[in-house]
Amino acid sequence: MKRQKKSFPARAGGALVAALLGAAALVSPATAAFAAPTLEDGDTVYVGPVDWVSGSGFTFPIYAETPADPGNPGEPDFWAYCIEHSESYQHSREALIGGLDSFLGDNHFPNPEVQGKVLWVLAHSYPALSLEALGAAAGVSDLSREDAITATQTAIWRYTDLTWDASWDWGSEDAETVYWHLVNSANASSGLSPADFETSVSITAPGGVQSAGSLVGPFVVTTNQPTVSVSVDPAISLTDADGVPIDPATVVDGQEIYLDLTGETAAGSATLTASATGSSSTGKVISVPTTPGARPRSTTTRRLSSSWHRAQRRRMPQRTSAGARCSRRFR
Repeated sequence: MKRQKKSFPARAGGALVAALLGAAALVSPATAAFAAPTLEDGDTVYVGPVDWVSGSGFTFPIYAETPADPGNPGEPDFWAYCIEHSESYQHSREALIGGLDSFLGDNHFPNPEVQGKVLWVLAHSYPALSLEALGAAAGVSDLSREDAITATQTAIWRYTDLTWDASWDWGSEDAETVYWHLVNSANASSGLSPADFETSVSITAPGGVQSAGSLVGPFVVTTNQPTVSVSVDPAISLTDADGVPIDPATVVDGQEIYLDLTGETAAGSATLTASATGSSSTGKVISVPTTPGARPRSTTTRRLSSSWHRAQRRRMPQRTSAGARCSRRFR
């Protein structure tokens, strides 16, 4: 969906946040009920009222278009975390989308290493992960949304505003446990960049003449995701080079796939489709003016959100899928 950009006479910046915007789904997987809007640098969004869950935990609902009735805006398109702890947040107004370099604050976020850690936290916390998945990774049973958001927000602030681990208003032992999981894991990682959230998949067809009555292939799958799923139309069994059936739901990068046509004699064609599900995020910053309708400025604005994920029935994360098709005739 092409969106109209708003022109500002000066470079926008200020409030920050954003890291992770949902990308449009190319192929609808089971985990994506609909395509998220596509946001680009220079686009405007509407920031809804803050959603407090605890003393240190809150998120902002983000709408790709200004709601017709701001008092009853409905379900948001994204959620955002804050990356400036000590600045007064602004909401219920339009804000500007930009890249990581559009941040005008004066905390630690401009440091590339800090940005990498913040992006890692966003990609491995709620709502990028479900409550069940995040809880399992952190060793917490029945993790609540409140504790997940509190842990995520404090972990982000630990990098953007501190260089040490503070004693936050956790609210619960579970929130503290998830916080340490996120921070310790982020520290052990090399961090992430916006490019790490891109999802890609392709299929390379075999060369030469392919004949019925044999294994037709190899079709080579290339992806940057751990696994992809492959389907065939019409339905034909998929095997490896030895004719052993493979699991089409767990195909990995570089895997060679064959169509089992050993029992066929007639010429025909088939289409292979590979679908990869990955993060719905790209690093972005949202800048919010202190006065509704004004342009964001470094002297008047500094704050607002951090990671955005497509809202799926309010509390559910969304994943973005990429698809690739490869048609092949045989005789």
